[in-house]
Amino acid sequence: MKTATAKDLRQKTAALLDEVRRGQEIVITYRGHSIAILAPMAKAERKGLNPIGFGMWQDRKEMRNVERWLKNLRSPRYKR
Repeated sequence: MKTATAKDLRQKTAALLDEVRRGQEIVITYRGHSIAILAPMAKAERKGLNPIGFGMWQDRKEMRNVERWLKNLRSPRYKR
């Protein structure tokens, strides 16, 4: 597994994402501490990552139908 600093992530994002596309996982470090892992989605999905509805959004009813929630959110509040 390759490591990259936060500075590398800012400056060399495209190159790091190309490596991830090829299947390699990259650990992102900040001030010497590991803070994140960049991994291909196929591997992350197998590990149980649900990109829609995680963390504080996990149990919200609105997240069951994201398209409807966004449409409602983007609609104007007052009809003209």
